[in-house]
Amino acid sequence: MNARAVAAWSAASLVAVLSTTNPAYRAGVLVATLVVVVASAGARARPLLVAAGFAALTATVFSFLVSHAGADHILDVPDAIPVIGGSYTVEAVVFGLVSGITLAAVLLAVAPISLLLEPHEVVDALPRTLGGSGSAVAAALNLAPTIAGSFTAVTEAQRLRGWRPRGPISWAEIVVPVVLTAIEDSIQLAESMEARAYGSGRRTHLRRLPLARADWLVVGVCATSVAALVALRAAGLVADWYPYPFLQAPEVSPLPLAACLLLALPALPWRSRRSAP
Repeated sequence: MNARAVAAWSAASLVAVLSTTNPAYRAGVLVATLVVVVASAGARARPLLVAAGFAALTATVFSFLVSHAGADHILDVPDAIPVIGGSYTVEAVVFGLVSGITLAAVLLAVAPISLLLEPHEVVDALPRTLGGSGSAVAAALNLAPTIAGSFTAVTEAQRLRGWRPRGPISWAEIVVPVVLTAIEDSIQLAESMEARAYGSGRRTHLRRLPLARADWLVVGVCATSVAALVALRAAGLVADWYPYPFLQAPEVSPLPLAACLLLALPALPWRSRRSAP
């Protein structure tokens, strides 16, 4: 799987989900990204799916608590209570759900870059002028799983020594070693990059992975989806949606929805490659 094809799919998914406020089309992109991530990453995508669901739930609850606009009231909280005081409405709940769908779709759209690609593949996919930025992005993508692994290892080691969580203060016994380990890993990474003459000249490559037929298929699907959405929006067939002040059902056309669902097609070649020996 070529990193350029993965990047093209992520970019097309982001364009599709952010180019309209219509919840039907955003839900279509969410379904497409969910299918691709599950098919290509398998069990490795489970933590990300949990994070995406938590982000969607948080957005819904936050919107319900702080957005007091809308005509369909659910209950009223005295205005004397800071932040949460005011009228709670159905429109706020629906707007929070749509925001949660958007957040989940955005997370899943960029997930294949970290789940399916190695850091050096991300750097190799960038133009030469962006080599330095690519190295920073690759290091950042590698930071989260490294810290997560360190957190798990330190927690297990402390439990073997009799540690048990006894409140927020007790977690310092976990957080401090994890932070120190992260600093040591950062210093080691900087020394390794300096030993390999990073920044002294043009980046070299062992070999460049060419775009295979399946990769060109993915790029073509992404280009078709984005071009269709742009053309349909210019023609006025991609209607936006806003829940305030009165909640109304969004206008849905089959062609834009089909363009969003088209982004699920890369699941076929990416799944076959994952299952191949």
